[in-house]
Amino acid sequence: MTYQKELSDLENKAYRKSLDLLADHARKVQDVVRSLVLMIDDYASSRGNIEEYYETVSRQEEEADEIKMELIDTLTKSAPGLLYREDFLRLMFNVEKIAEFAQTISRLILNLSKNNIRVDPAIAEGLISLANESLSAYEKLRNCILALAMNPIYALKLVGDVHSAENKVDLMQQDLDLRIIMNVKDQGFMLICRDLVANLEHMVDTMRDASDDVRVLALHRVL
Repeated sequence: MTYQKELSDLENKAYRKSLDLLADHARKVQDVVRSLVLMIDDYASSRGNIEEYYETVSRQEEEADEIKMELIDTLTKSAPGLLYREDFLRLMFNVEKIAEFAQTISRLILNLSKNNIRVDPAIAEGLISLANESLSAYEKLRNCILALAMNPIYALKLVGDVHSAENKVDLMQQDLDLRIIMNVKDQGFMLICRDLVANLEHMVDTMRDASDDVRVLALHRVL
């Protein structure tokens, strides 16, 4: 076996393993986002053990981080000449940002709960809806990432679904932000509520960015 053939085999193995780790990472971050949404639902509904949800989000984020480190190790050591290394890393770091946003939001909710600060029912309803749409957007991103390995053409189509979901969340965020401004009288709490909603919207913006990274990787396989 020639050196060039050996190198090509190593790169192919690294490429397949990287796709598998991307999929594992995406699934684990979905767990993080789902736990956050459950936490928001319980907080807005004034029920549940918020601290327990926070610990779950933190643990799952750490587990996602372990997969991220394995992916970085694969990309940097297994095949020095692996094509599209930067594209893999960019996608992985954007998905990791989603988990970090979830962790930040969960910490804010935990502090609100510890201080027995609750949102108005009208705001709570909008917050739950926004959180659920955020999870729906992430599920579309996950489907995008999973399709990369099996059907890159289909992955390209799914990118549009992520963008559509992000547009819907944008509109919901703007509506809820206005509702907060109009209904929350306490200035400090109003800023906290707006920050919470803005972080959810930024999390979904990052999902859109990650879907663009999927588009790049999919095009590499199609063209």
